[in-house]
Amino acid sequence: MIKMEPSQEYQEQLIKIRYLREQYNMLQGQLEIINASLGNILNTIATIENIKEGVKQDDEILVPIGGLVNIKASIKEPEKVLLAVTEDVIIEKDLDGALEFLNKLSEQHNKQIQFLRTQLQNVEKTIQEISQNVQKGYT
Repeated sequence: MIKMEPSQEYQEQLIKIRYLREQYNMLQGQLEIINASLGNILNTIATIENIKEGVKQDDEILVPIGGLVNIKASIKEPEKVLLAVTEDVIIEKDLDGALEFLNKLSEQHNKQIQFLRTQLQNVEKTIQEISQNVQKGYT
């Protein structure tokens, strides 16, 4: 076994810490994206539930068309929505079917959030352990 110089071992530990911090930042970014997506899903669920409770055919609504601009529109089929299931596929669903799909998607997002939080905790713990070992060995 080759015995390393302390400075070489120190440098390797610093490289590990740098790599783990990059990994931590990547996981944190993924968590932010999933949280934002979950927020959109939850808002959509609330909107569909509101539609179920009181929107009728020919009711007037405001539809955002970009920026701060809305356009008035009339509801033609309040019992159906168009649901984008992939980037290229849109299907028509009744309100309950759309809610079922969105609730499943929400559950998947929550599982991903929990997984990412666990990964973040593990990476943070490893960074702390390496940092403490480096400080003990080189102070």
